[in-house]
Amino acid sequence: MSSWLNDLVNQHSELESPLAFWRWAGISAISAVMKDNVWLDRQIYNLYPNIYVMFHAESGLKKGPPVNLAKRLVTTVNNTRIISGRSSIQGILKDMGTAHTVPGGKIAITKSVAFICSSELSSSIVDDKVATKILTDLYDRQYNIGEWRSLLKMETFTLKDPTVTMLTATNEAMSEDFLTKSAMQGGYFARTFIIYESRRNKANSLIYPMENPPNVAVLSVYLKEVAKLQGPFLPLGILEKSDTHSYSKKIDNRTIWFNEPGIVYENWYENFLTTIDEQEIKDETGTLNRFGDSVLKVAMLLAIAREPKLEIDIESMNEAIEICTKLIGNMRRTTLGKQGISPSNVLKNMIIMELLNRDNHQISRTVLMKKMWMHYNTSAEFDDMMMSFDSAGMIKANSIGNQVVFTMPPEQATEMIKFFAGKNK
Repeated sequence: MSSWLNDLVNQHSELESPLAFWRWAGISAISAVMKDNVWLDRQIYNLYPNIYVMFHAESGLKKGPPVNLAKRLVTTVNNTRIISGRSSIQGILKDMGTAHTVPGGKIAITKSVAFICSSELSSSIVDDKVATKILTDLYDRQYNIGEWRSLLKMETFTLKDPTVTMLTATNEAMSEDFLTKSAMQGGYFARTFIIYESRRNKANSLIYPMENPPNVAVLSVYLKEVAKLQGPFLPLGILEKSDTHSYSKKIDNRTIWFNEPGIVYENWYENFLTTIDEQEIKDETGTLNRFGDSVLKVAMLLAIAREPKLEIDIESMNEAIEICTKLIGNMRRTTLGKQGISPSNVLKNMIIMELLNRDNHQISRTVLMKKMWMHYNTSAEFDDMMMSFDSAGMIKANSIGNQVVFTMPPEQATEMIKFFAGKNK
């Protein structure tokens, strides 16, 4: 089935930015224009498709253009506040609490809806210890019904049905300032889709015309159409068999009837929880505990990208499960070495990623020391760390000629790749 997202990615496939960034920029744009107009009934709450997305890559990997595309697309729809640039959390709350008149029209935005959009996370929200805590609270639209109040310093902010979608970007150096232990273990990380990329899509000097140049005007046509959708998604499971729900399953001595996406999700979710319990997987960020809702949010957005219809199709459900599983690995890549916030753990993480990203998982001591020289104090400290890797069997040291060469054994590399793909503990 064709998809608006595929069209968007194809339009930008000649550019250097990783294709995943373009795809998630489109997903974020759909989320921003849908706001809380649509939802999925989760029995004890309504699940809305607002999401937080963070691009994580080194400087120069062209994170800005996809973020800017999402901003331009949402601007053309003109149905929500766009908060971009440098701002304090107080400024964001004040903006959300103020009624806006849509530019070029007479329609007023009275609900506290917003799209926070910035190509640099740490500069978009001025340093504030409570920023991630407030953003964490605002994410859960299903629990923020009616008035939401916050008292900061000398101001009280009252928001109406706050609904926030956020798209930001950061790199390894800047993320240290914002992704504190509180942010990682307090719930902000669990609510954020981290899109981690380490390589550009392709080389493009941009000094000659493109074969298929992007067209925001064309892309915005479909986005304006889906922004008109309102109401609940078709339920994934019901109590009586119907033409749309013909897959049955016994649960607690009751027969539940599912449509095809519903039975796929039900079986996947059961297996997912079993795996967590059996492997005793530890996750200090809380990502895994919220993973079911995360998959459903993405499934809703992917379905809307395929067809202007409030029904999750089987392709969207399967894709949501697949790409969200990969995001577990992205979370591990980003937080590995940071949960203790110790310099030695950060260096270990960097060394592991350096070996994993090399085709032969091998590097000389001289080259590795040059790459990591800013992160250790003495060569003895560096050698002690590499000896600990060797003792653990993770990275072996061998003499080749007059050089010491570090190699990650194939079985260890395979295990780590699976770990960072979210496929094991």
